[in-house]
Amino acid sequence: MRVTWRVSLLVLGVAVMFGGAVAAADEEERPSEFTDDGKYDPAGMLLTWQQDPLTTMTIDWNTYEDRETAVQYRQAGDWEFSEATGETHAFPFSERTIHRVELTGLEPGTRYEFRLGDDSVTYAFRTMPENIVDQPVRFAAGGDTRHNQEWMENTNAQAARFDVDFVTWGGDLAYADGREDRLYRWEEWFEAMKQLVTKDGRVIPVLAGIGNHEVVNGYYYNHDDYEQTDEWRADIAPYFFALFAFPGQPGYGAMDFGDYLSIVLLDSDHANPIEGEQTEWLEQALQERQDVPHVFPNYHVPAYPSHRSYDGGVQTRVREQWVPLFDEYGVRVAFENHDHTYKRTHPIRGGEIAKDGIVYLGDGAWGVGTRSGDSQDEWYMNKFASVRHAIIATIHGPHQHFLVISEDGDIVDEYPETSFREIYGLE
Repeated sequence: MRVTWRVSLLVLGVAVMFGGAVAAADEEERPSEFTDDGKYDPAGMLLTWQQDPLTTMTIDWNTYEDRETAVQYRQAGDWEFSEATGETHAFPFSERTIHRVELTGLEPGTRYEFRLGDDSVTYAFRTMPENIVDQPVRFAAGGDTRHNQEWMENTNAQAARFDVDFVTWGGDLAYADGREDRLYRWEEWFEAMKQLVTKDGRVIPVLAGIGNHEVVNGYYYNHDDYEQTDEWRADIAPYFFALFAFPGQPGYGAMDFGDYLSIVLLDSDHANPIEGEQTEWLEQALQERQDVPHVFPNYHVPAYPSHRSYDGGVQTRVREQWVPLFDEYGVRVAFENHDHTYKRTHPIRGGEIAKDGIVYLGDGAWGVGTRSGDSQDEWYMNKFASVRHAIIATIHGPHQHFLVISEDGDIVDEYPETSFREIYGLE
């Protein structure tokens, strides 16, 4: 039988993870949702997409306050605000309410301002451009985002410094494991998200996938009563499915940016099996996107691990089920996570190093304690570092470039090694 956690926060005392002690939250310890000058600023905010990133934006915020579920928005420089309303649902195991409003009919490549009421702080977002011939698109990739708030904030700040268009994370977000007694980890996670805002007030959207620490007991096969249904998945991963509008059910999906980019978020045996329905979906999704020049899978457990065993069961299933599809349908780079290091593989095709192969980048060390690379001497490994980092990806026309930045702003790696540093203003 599955164990469901229902421990009251009021009796938690002190919870400890990776050396960080956090006091249990109660009503007296709630952070103020108003600034010093009286402006409303919600307890947590997350921007993402459910549809076309060129013409839509989904704005989520969670609050203790009794607020209307409405967003006022306008193009930057306009005088009047328009208003859009949405829906609410419960923040699992919390007195907070999640508000969700999707804005549609927006102009591509345009900066918008928004606020959550007349008394609210005004923020901004930017829709994605129509093409990447006239201008590059830049995003940050990684995973394993929060062992403690400070580490996550440090790497968030680096992503914001590069003014990325969005962030994609491949799972293990707040390390709450679907448990009520770890609600405080999500509260810290949303606090850290306040660093994912640029200096000019633009909130950076996030596309997040699922990892083992989003799920009670980590993997679907650890539950004797496993059912491949929406209800079952939401029960073992309550935070993930409540907090993230995309990918939503069943827990994997593809987000298309015009005809130039697709981010494919996958579930490596957490709320769904790798084999079967998901792999069938993946083959169709990749087949339909063969003409898209930039297709990036992002998932949690790596096919080519830097720390764990190469022969592990989930790793092997990723290689057997997904990697041949990546080879067949023209993937050039895949993002992997889970091992809490940085790695870059040699280009690999058909299980061998090949000039026209796929490079696997990762391995999930955005805001967590790093590990030694027990597998760094494997045949497939090219670069390794035990460092927290963000992968800053730039796509422009047919070109791809990846600059790996540590939480302190140091350059860890660059691929291809032809320098794009002048673009980033680092020389």
